[in-house]
Amino acid sequence: MRISFNYCLSLLLLISVLTLNSCSKDDETETTVTTSDFSTIMDEYPPNGELIGTVEGRTNRGSVTFSILEQTPMGAFSIDAISGELKVADETLFVYGINPIITGTVKVANGDISKNAAVTITLNDLTHENIYNGDVILRTQGEVNSFGSAQYTRITGYLTIGDPADISVSDISDLSPLETLNRIDLDLNIMNNANLVTTTGLEIAVLEGSLLVFNNPELKKLEGFSGLTSLGDLFFSTNDSLDDLSSLSNLSVIESDLIIVTCGAITNLDWLNHLTSVANMSIRNCMSLAHIDGLNNLRNLNGEYNFFEISDNSSLKNLNGLINLRAELYELEVGHNPSLESIQGLENINVTHILAIEDNQVLENLNGLESTISIAEKLIINDNYSLTNLQGLGDLTSAYEIHLYRNGGLLNLEGLNNLADTWKMDIQGNSQLSDYCSLLNLFSTNPPTVFLTGYNAYNPTRQDLIDGNCSL
Repeated sequence: MRISFNYCLSLLLLISVLTLNSCSKDDETETTVTTSDFSTIMDEYPPNGELIGTVEGRTNRGSVTFSILEQTPMGAFSIDAISGELKVADETLFVYGINPIITGTVKVANGDISKNAAVTITLNDLTHENIYNGDVILRTQGEVNSFGSAQYTRITGYLTIGDPADISVSDISDLSPLETLNRIDLDLNIMNNANLVTTTGLEIAVLEGSLLVFNNPELKKLEGFSGLTSLGDLFFSTNDSLDDLSSLSNLSVIESDLIIVTCGAITNLDWLNHLTSVANMSIRNCMSLAHIDGLNNLRNLNGEYNFFEISDNSSLKNLNGLINLRAELYELEVGHNPSLESIQGLENINVTHILAIEDNQVLENLNGLESTISIAEKLIINDNYSLTNLQGLGDLTSAYEIHLYRNGGLLNLEGLNNLADTWKMDIQGNSQLSDYCSLLNLFSTNPPTVFLTGYNAYNPTRQDLIDGNCSL
């Protein structure tokens, strides 16, 4: 049978049209991505890298990628961008007592098209809670051993390790019998232990109250607190050998006071480099402390009446570690730091009631106080022998009382040019001070009620300055 040429041509055209139509429909198909929420239950204390499970993800074209949008706590798990496999990234966060549930959100994407999957990981508590109800005082090694043999995991009150009143009582040297204890509902006090060198054996995941470490002369290393992120108070005093506090490096919040007193071996505060919030701070008599750069993430102050004291630290050279703190302080005292060269780092702190800069022998200027505008009670600048002027206080407009005593190098009051209101000025014992001309604006418009001078190179009266007699 013979097929005509026209018939063949028509057939070919029909096939071409059908093929083009099919391709056009394929091109118009919308890309879709599907996924589903992921949840699992697993035991606490898994090792890093352990497979948690796989987040599902599908697309009708090509392939999908996986990424983490958020997780709580941060850094707990990771995800493979291609397979969607979830793995343990930080085993220290997979602890029931700290994070009984770990959550997150995973993005499943194909180009600009994506869906989110919620991730929920519930941890099994492998430790049966053995609770001691009440307060505990362990005065001797025998008492530590006896209490530890009961394998308590939680104390509902406070725990004191050592005799609260007498260092001669405690012979405690080993805290390993307390290794099952992971939670204390109130305070932990480690005090008056003459033989304690390390707190190895403690592993406290939850401390609802404060940590006080006092008068442990041989204690060199604090261990067992890496799971803590917040505390009520943190108090160290009279621990002459203590130089390793890295166990506290995960602390981010101290609700009330940070107090470090007479801890001569502490050279820095780098172990506080995650601290973002505190209420009051006192760092005193830490002879080896050269800098406070470890506070450079401190940004917030808790409470209403905040107090900072940095004094009697013979090696401290600067306050640069406070540069990121933007806050109001009720009271700031910087005193008796013989190596302190600069107070820069205070630029973003406004002191509102009491500001005292005393006995910092090599401090040459007050640069760093530019945010302090009005002082409701006292400004005290005493015994700073290298201070030649008061520059740094250029934005100060009012201070109820001003005391300037025994600043042996002070030549003039440059820095008080914008002072417009003060009730009392007491200027005594500044042996080279001969120029008060920076106060002329104040005395021409609103002279202080009380003005006292004595034992300075020039001692003008209140009337002298009103009359413009401001220098020798």
